[in-house]
Amino acid sequence: MKHSLVLTAVGPDRPGLVDELTGFLLRRGANLADSRMVNLRGQFAVIMLVELSGESGIIESLQTDLPGVSQKIGLTVTLVPQEGSRGGPLPGVPFSLKVTAMDQPGIVHRVTHLLHQHGANVEDLTTELEEGAYTGTPLFTMHLRMTVPSKLPVRQLRQDLTTLCDELNCDFDLQPG
Repeated sequence: MKHSLVLTAVGPDRPGLVDELTGFLLRRGANLADSRMVNLRGQFAVIMLVELSGESGIIESLQTDLPGVSQKIGLTVTLVPQEGSRGGPLPGVPFSLKVTAMDQPGIVHRVTHLLHQHGANVEDLTTELEEGAYTGTPLFTMHLRMTVPSKLPVRQLRQDLTTLCDELNCDFDLQPG
């Protein structure tokens, strides 16, 4: 029997964290299926889909050992069994969206709210805040992968993004794929 679990971990970054966490999982027979790991200004954060083969007791064993490894490596680790995974993106057309603007509160919410109104499903989203090359002004960039319903006219989505980005004083690039 195959079990899928979602593992999250957060804590102060240092060299060797990925080695220690993945070594712990490997020694318990876990396979790392999907993951995202990042250093967020000194804080390490990871989310991963872990697969285990065996009886249901193997999950309890892993959960029992988790507090010890969490304390040892200095991360707050959680493990949640994944029930009824759909196994991929929703049906529709894949698109990527890049939004760039001078930093201001609400960009992610306003863009994702508009996408939600159109029935789009966000599959992956990353943001970065960096100083502008010439002015030093904080520049915000969001990269987003999404699945758009097949029946949604892309022209309408572009028009609504244009209106929103004019309000937010930002640029966007919407591409298939």
